[in-house]
Amino acid sequence: MPRLEQGMAQGAGVASLMEIDEPPLAFSASGARPVAVPAAVQSTYVAADRYGFVTAVDGATLRFGVWHARQPVARGSILLLTGRGEFIDKYAGEVIPELLARGFAVYAMDWRGQGLSERQLEDRQKGHIDRYDTYLCDLKAFLAGVVAPEAPRPIVALTHSMGGHMLLRHLAEQAGDTPIAAGILGAPMTCLRHEAIIATILVLLPPVAAVDQRYFYGSAPFRLIGREFTGNKVTHDERRYRFTEAWFDADSRLALGGPTVGWLRQTLRSNKVLAEPGYLERARTPLLLLTAGQDLLIDGRTHVTASTRLPNCRHIVYADARHEIMMEIDPIRARFFADIDAFLARHAPARS
Repeated sequence: MPRLEQGMAQGAGVASLMEIDEPPLAFSASGARPVAVPAAVQSTYVAADRYGFVTAVDGATLRFGVWHARQPVARGSILLLTGRGEFIDKYAGEVIPELLARGFAVYAMDWRGQGLSERQLEDRQKGHIDRYDTYLCDLKAFLAGVVAPEAPRPIVALTHSMGGHMLLRHLAEQAGDTPIAAGILGAPMTCLRHEAIIATILVLLPPVAAVDQRYFYGSAPFRLIGREFTGNKVTHDERRYRFTEAWFDADSRLALGGPTVGWLRQTLRSNKVLAEPGYLERARTPLLLLTAGQDLLIDGRTHVTASTRLPNCRHIVYADARHEIMMEIDPIRARFFADIDAFLARHAPARS
């Protein structure tokens, strides 16, 4: 039984899991470094200056990477929060170099259950989570154990999909008790496409471990064979689409398949939390919300509602973009970086 589930079986509640009496242990480790770098990204790839693990409140190990600013005085720090199924190395080929060139340090963590962070099931291919409070606790541990003690200020979160969802949850629940000064929400997961259909299916499935730990209908282990670019749901750029499989081939420890029944059950529950009246209104941090107009995974219509409920939010729609805006074709990425540059100029201005 995973450590978090053991704690719950012994009666540990959400409040006790959220408490961090002292900074979590963070340590460097050679095992946190990828074993190889794919040829497809070697020309632009920038390895982290430090790889390591931070220990979550239940003892699980969460992998992180730190890239120091490339100039004497850092402009600030970017907290990079990736999406479901992703890993920090995917962004070290083209996104992180762009951030370093702008004068920032970068801090990134693999979510529990993916990348090189601890996984909840023996079958490493299954994308699973017991509940979203676990993700919240893990983010808090990373902030307390690694980011807050050392990151140059201001700290701006740059997120994708599930990472944006978790930033919204964190900002709403931590209110003023967070080191994050501003945030960029790239295609945030506020509601899944076809969520009503998924909810109908989940009602028919009993919420027990034997069921929740199965792959959801249509999900399966990741396979390098048969990944056709035509008809993909995430990007118009085939080269960047291939980054994931290239990394999985270079370091098989990173590989992850589709979501479990439990992951989807907990995702829908957490989306309901975001929709609760008064919840998003508590997140007063300045935010830039970016919608992919051709998103086939997230219901972008909910971004309109979310942006109006968030007290300090600007909303931009990229009508021609699919879900992974940061992995899109060059013209879309150019507009993306122009928009975040304008946002960063206000909330993390360059230093002379």
